[in-house]
Amino acid sequence: MKKSFLSIETSLNRIFLVLLIRDNLISNSRVLENSIEVMINQMFDEILDQVEAHFSDLDYIMVSLGPGSYTGTRVGLAAAKAIAVSINKPIFGYTNFSAIYNQGIIDSLIKNNSNTGIIIKANKYDAYYQQIKNNFFSNYKVLSIKDLNSDSLLCEKTLGNYSKIDEINNYYFCLPKKESIYKIFLKYLENKDSYKNLEPLYIKGHYAEK
Repeated sequence: MKKSFLSIETSLNRIFLVLLIRDNLISNSRVLENSIEVMINQMFDEILDQVEAHFSDLDYIMVSLGPGSYTGTRVGLAAAKAIAVSINKPIFGYTNFSAIYNQGIIDSLIKNNSNTGIIIKANKYDAYYQQIKNNFFSNYKVLSIKDLNSDSLLCEKTLGNYSKIDEINNYYFCLPKKESIYKIFLKYLENKDSYKNLEPLYIKGHYAEK
């Protein structure tokens, strides 16, 4: 029997839901404009109504742990936990780094095993950065925008959620789509032990200094 899931991502300046149920893989995305709490509940109704499903029909809840918007990440995680508890189903988290990396491969922007940098907006001046080489994800860190093009960070290609960064060569805008989230779900089914952490990704010291 094919498993079903609802994925919630609210950390990349949008609300992005992905639903897999009864062989239907669908998504709903909306740029954040108003109260995230109001919008996300409306979008839950919309995506479930689209396939005449209910929360109780789900087998798993997925949630993005960031990095990205601190508030967005927290709201998405709280919503995911509430749904998982209410229907007594497993919940697991994934990172925006892995979701963007997967999408880059799916869209043929990068090749599997390539040396790739992923940047995600932290604020006006800083970005989260992680390098993936031969499928090994290095420790992520926060860097200033001006430091993103340093020689030590040079990769074959760099992907991220900034619409444009002139300072970086071979940079491509990339946001996760439903196919990337589905790929993460399949990886979870293969190795559930590697997805036990539900702590949001942000650097506490970085926020304390702001």
